[in-house]
Amino acid sequence: MLSVTIFFFLAAILQGVVGGTAGCGKTPPASGTKSIGSRQYILQVPANYSPTKEYKLIFGFHWLGGSMTNVAPAYYGLRDLANETAIFVAPNGIDNGWANTNDRDLNFVDQLLTELQNTLCVDEKQIFSTGFSYGGGMSYSLACSRANVFRAVSVIGGAQLSGCTGGETKIAYLGIHGVVDSVLNVSQGRGLRDRYLRVNSCQTKTASEPPRGADSNYIKTEYTCSAGYPVWWIAHGGDHTPAPSGQNWMATHTWDFWTRAIYEGVSNPPTTTSTPTVPTTTTSAPVPPPTGNCASSYGQCGGQGWNGATCCQSGACQVVNQWYSQCL
Repeated sequence: MLSVTIFFFLAAILQGVVGGTAGCGKTPPASGTKSIGSRQYILQVPANYSPTKEYKLIFGFHWLGGSMTNVAPAYYGLRDLANETAIFVAPNGIDNGWANTNDRDLNFVDQLLTELQNTLCVDEKQIFSTGFSYGGGMSYSLACSRANVFRAVSVIGGAQLSGCTGGETKIAYLGIHGVVDSVLNVSQGRGLRDRYLRVNSCQTKTASEPPRGADSNYIKTEYTCSAGYPVWWIAHGGDHTPAPSGQNWMATHTWDFWTRAIYEGVSNPPTTTSTPTVPTTTTSAPVPPPTGNCASSYGQCGGQGWNGATCCQSGACQVVNQWYSQCL
């Protein structure tokens, strides 16, 4: 009887040490290209991975025409900042995009989450997503439909391209957009932001934006919202880009948002082991929206809820999915 008691006591201690997901305590899979059915993804496991330690899980989604190899191994500059404290995954889109037809991409993410949580020690309270352009649209779609799974997202030059099922549950939201974005107008990025200003019960605040020019010139607006669910909006003076020229302030602000800002006002936040140096925010006067009656090449020209230009300066307006048509 005593031996049985000791066994369960030790098992309880081990459970307390390991905790986390079903993958805790298991030998981890190797980093590299993996498959789930016909879909592929790249997995990056920390070099110093310990099966008894919980890790952040970060999804990085590529842009239209890109692939998982454009995201891995740098993951928009976040992997260096993580300093081997996070598991990274770069899913591969169908037809190099994230049309999410019949929720196929959401289902793929669900399968990935199950696979990764069953094989790796994941901190379920620190699951994040980021992406540029179409990848930003996919991250926004996850914010809408999987806010109970993802803690925060960082949407870079995104728009509502992959749908938004739900979208009424609080999630920490960071939006980054160029004021002269010629592919997805900055007004679309503002629209995504405004949803979470409402959902997260944020206080009204005017967001200044820099004049058109260098993407190194940016203004960050931090809104006061429900504790644990901040909204940040960072507008820069450039065009449609996944990373600025020079210092990658997009990555450092994303990492700061995910590791510090979302825990302000929250009791017992997790400890962080790497703190990036956040660049000083520059300030300038707001810029008026770009002029022109037709969308530029690769710009949006239609889709459900689209109120902008429906003609193209060059090429033809082609339907990508129900939410997005593009000048190609």
